[in-house]
Amino acid sequence: MNWTPELLNKVEDFCHSGYTNAQIAKKLENDGLFVTKNAVKHVCTDHHFSRGNRSNDDHGNIQKVDGNEKESVEQDIDYNDDETIRNARITYRYMSFRDKKKKSPKQILKYAGYDPDKWILVSAHPNEWTVTSANEAPKWNFQFKISIKPKTQSDLSTDDLIKLFNEKIEPIKLIKTGISGKHNLVIACSDFHFGITKFKDVENRLVELIDLIHRGWKQIVITQLGDLLHSDALNSSKTTKGTELDPIDFVQAVRDAERFIFPIIEESYKYSDSMQMFNINGNHDETTSFMFQEMLRAKYPEMDIKVNNSYREAFVVGKSVGLLALHGHAAKTKAPMLFATEYPEIWSKSTYRMVLYGHFHKEVVNDDFGVVEHQVGTFKKTDPYESKNGYTMATKKMECFEFDDQTLKDIHYI
Repeated sequence: MNWTPELLNKVEDFCHSGYTNAQIAKKLENDGLFVTKNAVKHVCTDHHFSRGNRSNDDHGNIQKVDGNEKESVEQDIDYNDDETIRNARITYRYMSFRDKKKKSPKQILKYAGYDPDKWILVSAHPNEWTVTSANEAPKWNFQFKISIKPKTQSDLSTDDLIKLFNEKIEPIKLIKTGISGKHNLVIACSDFHFGITKFKDVENRLVELIDLIHRGWKQIVITQLGDLLHSDALNSSKTTKGTELDPIDFVQAVRDAERFIFPIIEESYKYSDSMQMFNINGNHDETTSFMFQEMLRAKYPEMDIKVNNSYREAFVVGKSVGLLALHGHAAKTKAPMLFATEYPEIWSKSTYRMVLYGHFHKEVVNDDFGVVEHQVGTFKKTDPYESKNGYTMATKKMECFEFDDQTLKDIHYI
């Protein structure tokens, strides 16, 4: 490449206008000149071209901070095919930043002019050196280099998750309709796997379930039997134990779960004399489901919403119906005896005993040993793993159980 005075003047103008090395190389390429961004970088450095007049936006251009004319910036940015930024490496020479005591990733990004909600700090390397000035007095220089990349869905942090679950949460006060009934309803929410299941897949199911709730009930118990969300991880899709899963959009999974669960809670509260809800640990979403339940408790402070970190929970429906709820991945075969051993008071006073669990995504009923064991199904959408292994033949449904004060009266399939 022959760097003529005319070409050098053009590069200097681009550099002074705030263009990056890669952008300058692209502009020269458009003029029929083949030059790499590294070549541009060397020319700009060798000729000490000014890097001033940079705008502060999300495209890697940085303006001078605090009006310090002695501060300088050098950037090396990689672009995707669609001209969006893949990553960027920036060098700053700031004396003012050296004096700041706190240098968290968020603060470094803010100081450099990047939005921490949109960018991730990959690395930061500070260093210092001295040079001898004209009067032979030593002069300290401070520099730090940072590497950043745009934040994507897979880069959610724990703080991002907390922000997601608490987004626009305001305590809601609901007014009872005065409509109730003589019977009790247990809504078994099991293995919805939002992330694989989308709200549009179950919107009609929700309408049907709300119609059932609107009949009016003396007592409604909402049992969240686990695996509400498909993944227990933020930056990847995996179970609580770390088993890799098919990828999902976690943010959308939470919002789809909210759109389905919120109306169930609100309508159950309005159309019953009393309403309770609790959560059981599943094998897919032990942590994320717990946080979801905590969000529900904060959103509906007047309601009886229990936040459990447990694998089993017993409760009473009506006067003498005792139920034990679990997910089904642990201690399923011991459930009747665990019911009697761990909850002897409920067991002894019950005229009808039931164990509710899911996990296997199909309905199975076993009436034995004085306990009706009811494995509930799910309307979960088939995922690639189930399709590959042929786990596709179960009926897509959920169950709601209607009791009077002493026994089971009906099962409603949604």
